[in-house]
Amino acid sequence: MSARLAIVIVNYNTRDWLSQCLDSLYAQDIAEDVEIVVVDSASTDGSVELVRRDFPGCTLVDSKENLGFGRGNNLGAAQSTAPILLFLNPDTCVTDGALAELLLFMDQHPQYGAAGGRICDGEGERERSAGTWPTLLSLVLDRVLVRFPSLCGRLEHLAHHYYDYEKQREVGWVTGAYLCIRRDLFEQLSGFDPDIFMYYEDVELCYRVWASGSRVCYFPGASIIHYRNKAPVSQRHRKRRTRQGLRQFARKHYGWGHHGTTRWIAELLHCLNLWRDKLMRRD
Repeated sequence: MSARLAIVIVNYNTRDWLSQCLDSLYAQDIAEDVEIVVVDSASTDGSVELVRRDFPGCTLVDSKENLGFGRGNNLGAAQSTAPILLFLNPDTCVTDGALAELLLFMDQHPQYGAAGGRICDGEGERERSAGTWPTLLSLVLDRVLVRFPSLCGRLEHLAHHYYDYEKQREVGWVTGAYLCIRRDLFEQLSGFDPDIFMYYEDVELCYRVWASGSRVCYFPGASIIHYRNKAPVSQRHRKRRTRQGLRQFARKHYGWGHHGTTRWIAELLHCLNLWRDKLMRRD
């Protein structure tokens, strides 16, 4: 029987979290309808040995270089055949019945090319996992609403990250930590942009989903737990990659006359990255 769902996990030195994630996948009631691909990006913590020993049913791609999120997922998707793709972070745990609920949602809503379900963090709090496009307004609102949550009801639909995760709605993007997309659409779009190493590759892919005429949806079901940022990467490096990803997104999709202020801000942040790097090398 052919698989209905292909799950692609890009792993980098998160062996124990990956093990927990895979355990949760194989415990699903539709595990026999699922194919799992693990793309390991040159881990040194024994992740490859773990998958080979404990999860022989997985397709393992043992890369000798750190491919980044987008390239790794593109490679993993090419090793699978199911009509629905799910990109999943290794530091997640899928709750009982979530995969069946996710497939049912995609079956019942053919108008959506991509979707994401409910995500909670390790403390049980809702993760801000969907939103609208990065603009000067939406990025500023992200910071304002953190300090003034009473304004969320009126303004959160304009923020880069949404706040209301209790209702189903069309969104600009859903996080790549838990992103479901139809294979035919993913292949039509040539997958993730391989030039974006990490961060904003999910927003960029969803932008092209909308540009293709399809839609992206968030729905408050098919829950997972996301423990977040378990790969051994410093916070400084994450911020640097985030700014770099924003610049690459803005350069690709925004002209100086279309969201020009946002593109200018992205370029300014990139220059700040270069300046900090220069100072660090000097030290």
